[in-house]
Amino acid sequence: MKAPEIPANESARLHALEDSALLDTPPEERFDRLTRIARLAFSAPIALVSLVDEKRQWFKSCQGLDASQTSRDISFCGHAILSDQVFTVEDTRLDSRFSDNPLVTGPPWIRFYAGAPIHDQQGYRLGTLCIIDTRSRSLDSAQEELLKELARCVEDEISDFEARKARQQQLHKTRTLSALNRLALDANGSLEQKITMALDLGLDHLGLETGIVSEINGETYTVRWFQAPEHSVLEAGLSMPVEKTYCALMLEKRDHLAISHMARSEYSNQPCYTEQGLETYVAAPIEFGEKLFGTLNFSSALPRATPFSDLDRLFIVGLAQWIAVLLQQHVHEDTLKKLSVNVPGMLYQYQRYQDGRSRFPYSSEGIRNIYGVSPESVAEDASKAFDAIHPEDIDQVAESIRQSQESMDVWECQYRVKGAEEAWKWVEGRATPERRPDGSSVWHGFIANIDERKRAQLALQESEKQLRAFFELSPIGILLTGFYSGRNRDVNAALLEFTGYSRSEFMAMEYWDVTPPEYANRKLQGATDLKERGRYGPFEQECVHKDGTRFPILIQGVLVEQSGDEPLIWSLIEDISERRRMEKLKNEFVSTVSHELRTPLTSIAGSLNLVASGVAGPLTDKARNMLEIANRNSQQLTHLVNDLLDIEKLAAGKMTFNTYVQPLADVLQQTIENYRDYGTRRGIGIHHGELPKELYANIDPQRLSQAVGNLLSNAVKFSPDQGRVEVSLKQADGNALIEVTDFGKGVPEDFRNRIFEKFAQADGSNTRTGGGTGLGLAITRELIERMKGSVGFRSREGIGSTFWIELPQSKPTQRD
Repeated sequence: MKAPEIPANESARLHALEDSALLDTPPEERFDRLTRIARLAFSAPIALVSLVDEKRQWFKSCQGLDASQTSRDISFCGHAILSDQVFTVEDTRLDSRFSDNPLVTGPPWIRFYAGAPIHDQQGYRLGTLCIIDTRSRSLDSAQEELLKELARCVEDEISDFEARKARQQQLHKTRTLSALNRLALDANGSLEQKITMALDLGLDHLGLETGIVSEINGETYTVRWFQAPEHSVLEAGLSMPVEKTYCALMLEKRDHLAISHMARSEYSNQPCYTEQGLETYVAAPIEFGEKLFGTLNFSSALPRATPFSDLDRLFIVGLAQWIAVLLQQHVHEDTLKKLSVNVPGMLYQYQRYQDGRSRFPYSSEGIRNIYGVSPESVAEDASKAFDAIHPEDIDQVAESIRQSQESMDVWECQYRVKGAEEAWKWVEGRATPERRPDGSSVWHGFIANIDERKRAQLALQESEKQLRAFFELSPIGILLTGFYSGRNRDVNAALLEFTGYSRSEFMAMEYWDVTPPEYANRKLQGATDLKERGRYGPFEQECVHKDGTRFPILIQGVLVEQSGDEPLIWSLIEDISERRRMEKLKNEFVSTVSHELRTPLTSIAGSLNLVASGVAGPLTDKARNMLEIANRNSQQLTHLVNDLLDIEKLAAGKMTFNTYVQPLADVLQQTIENYRDYGTRRGIGIHHGELPKELYANIDPQRLSQAVGNLLSNAVKFSPDQGRVEVSLKQADGNALIEVTDFGKGVPEDFRNRIFEKFAQADGSNTRTGGGTGLGLAITRELIERMKGSVGFRSREGIGSTFWIELPQSKPTQRD
C-alpha cells in the first residue's frame, strides 16, 4: 500500500480548507442532492463529497457508507487531490498502491474508485466528489466529464456567500460549545488552576488580552484571579470602589455587558473610561446562592475588529455560570472541610468499579488518623487504605462491601486498622451506597475511631462472660428479680437444686410461693433498705421446698440499675440447714460439757483452797508451789466454763440484764482495781487519767464490768513485760467512749475481720504464747450490743491496739 503524497502547497491548502468553514459541520441537503445524483448517474453504491485535512478525509456528504471519515494515510481522495484530472482506479486488486489497503481488503470492499477534485475560488483543491463501487469497472470520456461537472456544482455550493456565512456561524457556535465542553471535561486540579484555565480559554476565544474574576463586597471591587500581559499593574487582592470600574455599568443593567469599541459607545463619557482607557470590555455576573459573588470580565486597550456576536455573549455568560458553579462547589467543599476537621473520624466517598478497582474520590483529612494515609494517595487507588486493615478482619470488610453493593443496603462494619508505627485500633464505618450509570457503586459515609468504646465493650463482654460463669457455677443460690414488677428474671442452678424446682417452674413463681407469710415484716424492711441504701440483709429466714417442707436460709441482696430497663435485685440465698445443725450440735455439746465440768471444778477449787490454807497440816515449799499452779489452772478452767455458759446464754437470749442509769466512772474505777493485780506478775501497770463523773449511761454494771474486764485482760495479755495499759473515759459525739490501749504487737491484718468471732484467736497454733478461750471479745460485743452500745478497735502492727466501747449517754435520774 502507498500513502498519498503531500501537495507542494499543503499549508496554504489547509488554510483555505479551514477558511471554508465546512469541516465538522452538519449534513446539508444542497450537498446531499449532488451525491444522490452522482450515485444514480453512475449506478454506483457509494457517492461522497470528501474534504482532505491534515490527517483525515472527512465526508461532508455521504451516500451508501456508514463512516463519517477515514485516515488520510489510507484514503483514495488523498491521491485524487494531487491533480486536477479525474483520478480513476479501475481494479484496486491490480493496483500495487491499493491492493493491500484495508478499505480494499475489508469493508467497504472497494474495487473501483473515481474522484474529481473540488476547488475553492482561489483554486486550492479541498477534496473530491467521488464514486465507489464494489466491482471493477471503467469510465468513458463522457462519464468523466459528467463527474467533473458535478464536482463544479459542489464548488458552486462551497463558494455561495450566504451559505458560507451560515456555516461560519454554525462553526463558531460549535467551537464555542466545544470550548465550554472541553473546559468542563478537562478542568482538573485546584480552584486556582481551574479558574486560570477558564481565563485562558476566554482570552483565546475572544481574542482579548486581560481576563479577571472579581469579587464584589458592598461597594468594593477586588481582583481575585486574573490573566494579563507582563506589563500589567494588576495583582491579586487589588481593591477599588465599584463605581470606578466598568463592572458598575454591568451592574446597572443587571445583565451581561459587551462593548467592542468604548469610544463609539454610549458609555464613552463614563469616569471608568476616562481613568482606565479600555476600549474593549465584555463581562457577565457570577452569581450563586441567589447572591452576587462578583464578575467575569475580559478587556483590551484596543477596539475589537468585529462586534461581539450573540455567540460571544453566550460564551461569556456560560463561562461565568461555569465559574459560579465552580466557586459554589469550592465554598461547599471548604465548608465541608472545616466541618470535617471537627468530626471525630473521616468523611468520605468510596467508589468501586465492576472490574474490582476502587478509590476514594473524596476523603477528609481525618483519613490520616484512621488509615495513616493522605487523601491524595487513595484518590485513584484505595489499596493503601485496605493495606492498613487487620489481616483477620479484611475478609469480613470485603464481604460486607460486596453484600452492600449487591443489596444497596447501608454498609456498616467494625474492624481493626493500624497506621504507620501505631497499635491496632478499632474503627466503625457506616455509608449509604448509590449506583452510578457506568455500573460502579459509590458509598457516602464516615468512619470513626471507636477503639476505647470497643475495648470497653469487649472487656464488658468478657466480664459478663465471667459473671455468667460465676452465676451458673456459684454454690450459693442467686436470684435476679425486677425491682418494680417483682418478676423473676433469672435463677442459677444452686438455688434450683436446694429448692427442688425446675427453671421454668421457679421463673413462673412469685416471692410468697417460696416464703412463709410470717416473714412479711422482714420483706417490707428489705424493700425499705433497698430504696434507702441500695441493699438489704443479711438476715435469716425460712424457704419452702417444692415438697412443702421448710428449711433455713441466709439471704441478702443489692439493687443494680439498668440502662433503659427497671432495676434488678440480685439476691444471694444460702441454704444454712447444715450450719444450723452443726451449731445445734456444738451448743448441745458445749452446754453438756460446761455443766458436767462446773460441779467437779467447784469442788476441786474449794479443796485446793482448803489444803493451801493449812487445814490438812503444814506444807513444804514445793508442795505449796504445786498447789498454787493447780489453783491457777482450776481458776482458768472455771473461767473457760463460765465463758462457755455465758456465750450459750447470750446466743439463746437467756442472759438477764439489770440496767439503770448510773455514772460510768464508778464502774470503770472498780473494774480497773479488780484487774490491777492481773498484770503485776509481769510488771504491767494499768493507768488512767481523770475519769469524768458526769458521764452517765443506762447499763448493767456487772455486765459492763465483765465487758471492760475482757478488754483489760486482753490488753495485759498482749503487752510486753514491764509495759503499760492505758484506760480513758470521755465524751464523743453525744456518747460515752471507753478506750483500753496497749502497746504490744498489734492485731495482724489478716485477723482483723474475724476478731469478734467466737473462739477466734490470732495465733491458733499449739505453741501460742497467750492463753484464753477466744470468747472474750465475742462476749464483750454481745454484752455491749444488748446495752444499745457498740465496740470496735484500731491497731497498728508493732505499735499497739486500742479497743473501744461506745454507749449512748443518758441524763442522771433523781435516784442518782
